[in-house]
Amino acid sequence: LKAAQSASGWKKRQMKKCARKTLQLIQGWAKNGNVNVVHYLYILEAELALLHGKNKDAKKSFNDAIATSSRNGFIQDRALAHELASAYFEAQGDDYWGDYHI
Repeated sequence: LKAAQSASGWKKRQMKKCARKTLQLIQGWAKNGNVNVVHYLYILEAELALLHGKNKDAKKSFNDAIATSSRNGFIQDRALAHELASAYFEAQGDDYWGDYHI
């Protein structure tokens, strides 16, 4: 989805469609009780929210991804969520929170 942020036109629509399909797949896994994918769900939701300009939703999803991956012991995914959150805050001009997450 990072590539979709800089893409335009048909390519961007195609990437968003693929992301929505992936989101639905992960949501299905989470509904069936697979707690090992919930943090991926939050990361994907955050990135999709950014594509749609929903900054408040993105911030909440990044925080949820960090908390969930940390709570479930996925430290590499926690690091990824922090890195993505840092890039988001840096892009928003919020150096304090950007530095906090990196």
